[in-house]
Amino acid sequence: MILSKPNHIKIYGHRGARGNLPENTLQSFSFLFENKINAFETDILISKDLIPVITHDFRLDINMTKDLEGNWIKNENIKIYDLTYKEILNYDVGSINKLSRYGRRFLNQKSLPNQKIPKLSDIFELINLNDIKNVVLNLEIKSTPVEDNLTPPPKEIVRIVKKVIEKSKLEEKILISSFDWRVLKEFSLQMPNISRGYLSFQQKTGVKIEKTIYKNSPWMNLTLEFDEYDLPGLIKKLGGKVWCPFYRDIQKKDIEEAHIKGLVANVWTVNKESDMMRMIEYGVDGIITDYPLRLKELCEKKNINWF
Repeated sequence: MILSKPNHIKIYGHRGARGNLPENTLQSFSFLFENKINAFETDILISKDLIPVITHDFRLDINMTKDLEGNWIKNENIKIYDLTYKEILNYDVGSINKLSRYGRRFLNQKSLPNQKIPKLSDIFELINLNDIKNVVLNLEIKSTPVEDNLTPPPKEIVRIVKKVIEKSKLEEKILISSFDWRVLKEFSLQMPNISRGYLSFQQKTGVKIEKTIYKNSPWMNLTLEFDEYDLPGLIKKLGGKVWCPFYRDIQKKDIEEAHIKGLVANVWTVNKESDMMRMIEYGVDGIITDYPLRLKELCEKKNINWF
């Protein structure tokens, strides 16, 4: 797995290609492969019957989920962890409500009929059946230390995901990331050879997410002292391979420090061309974006190497 090349940008489709097609669907991932983009970031949760599934939120999102009758669901508290995979298949995630605040962010996203939340094994099968070359799968494990009963404990999550990864024969193509560093610690114990990316969010406010980097943060679960202005140094001590910061949190000097520490720096989620160019000028290794074709076209227009 090649995560960085000198003077190149690695393009990662975010949740497939969320700006173009329904997020975290097999069609969205296929769209990437058809356009020669072989790296993506996606999200993993665990169903009631302990099947790893590809979806972002702990609860079904009312803005992108319909029932069997084709109506938008109204219950905002349907937890993935409370549903068996058979029950999950009763919902369609092939469109987005363009009248919602969330939907207005992605007005150009196409709707697709009969799209179900995939299993993690489904994306592995798609890659293996189509013999996708040089693929990089950034699997973000969704877990939280601040609310109970949304996932199994970190140790159990890793045990469940490990079984599916080992069957896939794609372990060397996988980068595991998480905001919940307890999960990453478990991967270091149960799958020490798999690459780990440490997600960080240092803003005071965010949409659906909260600051994770601070003293005594349950997201970090650390006993050692750290400097919040030297996350690369901390991640290096923890044995990480990749730092995954929010793009608004960083300056050029932070990326330079990450490289001095021998880390790959992948930023998320960068959608405006001006921000893409700034990240490229900072020297990041990878850019995670809802619009991978936009980034690809920008690179080609500006004679910037990408892979």
